[in-house]
Order: sequence, then C-alpha cells, then structure tokens
Amino acid sequence: MFRRSASYVAPFALAFASSVAQAQTAPAAAAKPVAAAAQPTNLAPPPAPPGATGPDAPVSKVTESLEAKLASMQRGNGLTSDQAAQRAVATNVDVVGKSKTIAAADATVDQAKAGFYPSLQVQARYTRLSHITLAPIAFVPGQPAIPNPFPVFLNNYSAQATLNVPLSDYVLRMSNSIASANHSKYSAQIDEQATRLAVARDARVDYYQWIRAQGASYVAQQALEAARGHWTDAKNAFEAGLVSRADVLRAQSQVKSAELTVAHWNNGVAISTEQLRVAMGDPSSVNYEIGENILTDLSPFPVPPTADAAYGEALERRLEMKQLGESEAALREQANAARAGNYPRLDAQANAYYANPNQRYQPAEDKWHATWDASIVLSWTPTNIFGAQAQAKVADAHADEIASKKSALKNALRLEVSQSMNALAEATFALDASREGLAASEESYRVRRELFRAGKSTVVEVTDAETDLTRARLEVVNAHVDLRIARVALAHALGRDVAQPQQ
Repeated sequence: MFRRSASYVAPFALAFASSVAQAQTAPAAAAKPVAAAAQPTNLAPPPAPPGATGPDAPVSKVTESLEAKLASMQRGNGLTSDQAAQRAVATNVDVVGKSKTIAAADATVDQAKAGFYPSLQVQARYTRLSHITLAPIAFVPGQPAIPNPFPVFLNNYSAQATLNVPLSDYVLRMSNSIASANHSKYSAQIDEQATRLAVARDARVDYYQWIRAQGASYVAQQALEAARGHWTDAKNAFEAGLVSRADVLRAQSQVKSAELTVAHWNNGVAISTEQLRVAMGDPSSVNYEIGENILTDLSPFPVPPTADAAYGEALERRLEMKQLGESEAALREQANAARAGNYPRLDAQANAYYANPNQRYQPAEDKWHATWDASIVLSWTPTNIFGAQAQAKVADAHADEIASKKSALKNALRLEVSQSMNALAEATFALDASREGLAASEESYRVRRELFRAGKSTVVEVTDAETDLTRARLEVVNAHVDLRIARVALAHALGRDVAQPQQ
C-alpha cells in the first residue's frame, strides 16, 4: 500500500507552506524565470477556493496541523540536530563515566611519580629493659674481682630518621613507569573524546529518525483518509448498482489495513520521541517541535577523491586509533619497568639518631646524644627474576592483544568509510530522483484535476493522484533526511567531527 516513503520517517511534508503564500502575493512582474535544473522549493498543496468540494476541497486537519508545526519550525523555536547532540553529550552517562576514568588515570600518574620520591621514615621508640646483674671484673687472675662499673639503664629512648634514595630505579624504572601512567591518562582522555563524538553522532541520527517517523505517520494518515473516501465512493456506487459487494468489502478491508498502519506509525513516533528524550535526559512529559528546516539545500560535502584517500584520512583523524595506540604504549612501558627486577638495586641510605642512652657512646650514659650514618647499598634478589619476567610477559601479551585490535579496527574503519561514502552517493542520487518524481506527481495531479473538471475523470482517480503527490512530497523530505544522516555518518567515519588543533 505504501511505497518507499511510507517505510521511512519524513517530518512535516508540506515544508514550505509559508513560501507558497509569499509567492502568491508577490507581483507577477517580480517573478524571475527559473532554470531548467533548478531544485523544487515548494512542497505545499495547491490552494483551494472557499467552499470547494471534491478534489478542490480545503486541506484536511492533518495538513493544517502540519502547516502550523512548519510555521513554528520556520520561526526557529524548535529543536535542531546540533542542540540534540549537545544536550545528549551533556547528560550521557557514558561520557560522565569516562570523565571519572580520566580523573583516576590522572591520579595514577601522580602515584607513579610519588613512587620515586626519596622515602623519609621517622620513628620514636621507648624500650623498657629487664633488670640484669653485671658480672664483676677480674683484672688479675687469682685476685679478687671488682664490681662491674658499667651502669645498667632500664629505660631507653630513641628518635630515628631514615632517608632512602632509590638510585637504580631512577635509571631502570622511573621513566618507564611514568611514561606508562601518562599513556594510560592520554588513552582515557581520547576515549572520553571519542565517546562524546559517538554520542553526538547517535543523537543527530536519532533526531533525524524522529523526523522520519513523523513523516511516515503523516503518510499513513493521508492514506487512511484516501481509503475512507474510496470506501464511501464504493458504497455509493454499490447502491447505484455500478459495482459489486466484493468491491465494497475490498474497500473496507483497505480502510482497516490503513488504520493498522496508522497505529503502527503512531507507535513509531512515540518510540522515536521517547528515544530522543532518553538521549537528551529529558522526562517523558517533554515534547519537541522541529527547529531545523531539513528541506534546505546543504553545501556540497567535500568527499575525498578516492576510497584510499578517505581511508588514510580516517586513520589519521579517528580517535579510536589513537586511543588504542596509547593503550598499547602504556602496556609496553609497563613491561619494560617490570624487567628492571632482573637487575640489582642500588640505594643510598642515611640515618639520624637521637637516643638516650646512645649505643655508640661508651660507657653508656643517661644522656641524649645525636649520631648519624650514611651508606650505599647494593642488593640483589635473584629469585625475583622469575616474577619480573612473568610480569613483563603479561604486559607484553596484553600489548599484543591491543595491537591485534588495532588491526581489526583498521579493517572496520576501511569498511565504515566505504559504506559511508556509498551511502552519501546514494542519498545524493535519491534526492535528485525524488525531486524528479515530485515533478511528475505534480503534473499527474494537475492533469487529473483538469480531467475531473471536464467530467472525464472520477473522484477516486483524483484522490489517488493526490495521495501519490503527497507521497512524492514526502519522498523529497525523506531524501533530505537520508542525505543528512549520510553526511553525519561520513563526517564521523572520516574523523572530521574531531576538533583539530589550531596551527
């Protein structure tokens, strides 16, 4: 029952109603000849004289409502695709989650740097010793021993500060560990930006699909009106003995089918509207008006000259490739840092003591004394090699996994770019074809009306021609929707939606 336009979603088919009124009131002398290749800019129905009946009857309530919405659209008070994209990005939970990931990655960088700061440890200690009796001292064998003169202090106090500088880590670990953390941070930032662009693209597509659904609903409503008219005509003809009862039942069946189609597309409008609300984080009570005139011709899209050129542009610009590159680099740096466990460690250490009694003072005194020491410590734990090697292998394996994902992404990008370029070419051709179809439908409708006025055509034929004209108009709108979606998809596939740094 429906042609291609009924399976899509075109918005408000009579898009330039206001331009028709202006054209009718403008002086004839001001009109300029139009070139043969000019694009049609008037999709409004022909005006009807007051009190006209039959095919000259005034536009239906559906058309009147459509024109009212169109007038609101032309005032610029409705929702545009850019606004939908901005609001979706601002409220998307994935974007919010990615921003938290960036904060965590930034903290990881600080943590990696802090791991190489010289460590300073300060401690204070009080120790209570058990009482002991020192043996007497015998200076001369065979002579009586004398009491031990060294005092025993049962209470010991000490304060100690220890400074450790990991000298070997500065050479073997620090650059790799910090570089790994920075790569992870850049990966998180790029991932967040890529998520923003994907959300914005999807929101724009949702916006145009929302318009498309309303157009399909409008087509279904027009078809239902035409089916009801055919049913009425069939019943009148049956009563006059001109057709059989089977013709009446067939017309009635067409009405029921049209009603089902209307219900189907009304549900489609509700679903697409709710999808748009969810994307922008709006409650279910919010409704939208169209604020973007999709019938306006767009400037030519600068398509790359060849598929290879487009693929090269995508490889250079797409953030997903850069994000995987940063993730792989982070894992490679982790593997290099882990291999540092194969080698001995070199640390510089210094200690400062303030103790009562201080063990370096002999004989011991019940006094506070300060001492210090400094040392260079070379240590090696050969058994750590096995763990270090295993840790490095794990990081390298994950890096190899990321490298394989990069190869898969390259293939996916090549296919995405090719499909997007072909979709844009097809949408551009479809727009031209739909305009030619509109011109043919307008001429067919004009001829049927003239034949009806001359008594050589029936109301059914004129109604069918009017329905075809409505569908042809919606084909033009639908082609504009397809073209905009194709441009959004190709711009994203090529990475042209990425903000480029200023030179």
